[in-house]
Order: sequence, then structure tokens, then C-alpha cells
Amino acid sequence: MGKGKASKGAAAARMRGLDGLAVTRSAWGLYRETRRPGAPGLSARVGALPRLLRDVLLRRYPGVGPGKLLVLAFAVAVYLVSPIDVLPDFIPVIGWSDDTGLLLWFLVGLTRESGRYLEWAGRGGTVGELPADS
Repeated sequence: MGKGKASKGAAAARMRGLDGLAVTRSAWGLYRETRRPGAPGLSARVGALPRLLRDVLLRRYPGVGPGKLLVLAFAVAVYLVSPIDVLPDFIPVIGWSDDTGLLLWFLVGLTRESGRYLEWAGRGGTVGELPADS
């Protein structure tokens, strides 16, 4: 029994460590983050997305590597345009749910990361220093 719990915990840790955008976090977590006193609101986070992407690609922001971001964005884009899906797109409404879920996961992850980016930039944005993960 102890080994099962340890393997589940290790699997969860590997999943969170996959992309730095925190795979297991949800839209509800984003909502809670934006409601925290002193935290950037949703509109500030969305407005910061272009700056976040620029600073990641120019390697100014150390929170996410440009390679990781590009690979994830490419993988999401390929899945969205691919005719091979978990749920076939020709099934009305249901067929688009897996595409929508994947796109929302990616956008929520970026938006959550933009909150950490805003905190990092607000402290002066030194390259070696990352914001504390809330």
C-alpha cells in the first residue's frame, strides 16, 4: 500500500514537472489565484501574455524555457488541426470537446504563468530569480 501511494505521488510530481505550466492546475485554481489579495487580476494576466511570450522567447524570463513553450504550443496546434482525435470531430459538439479542453488547458497554463511573470517583473525581473510558486 505504501508503494502505491509513493508511485502515485511520484507520477503526480512527474506530471507537474512536465512543462512548468503546471499540468494538473485547473481553471478553478486560476480563479482562486486571481482572487488572492495582492495577486494580479485576470485582465492584468491576459494583458501580460504578449510580454510573457516575448520575454520567454528572448530568454529574459527564467520561469519557462523557450524550447518547452514552443514544443507545447506546436503539440497543441498539431493536435487541433490533426484529423486523428480522441473524439472524432465529425461527431457534433462532442467531437470538439477534446480539442476545446486541450486548448483551454494550454491557455489556462499560460495565464497562470503570466501571473508569476507579473510578480517577477514587479520585483525587478532579474534573470536568475523566479517568483515563489503559490
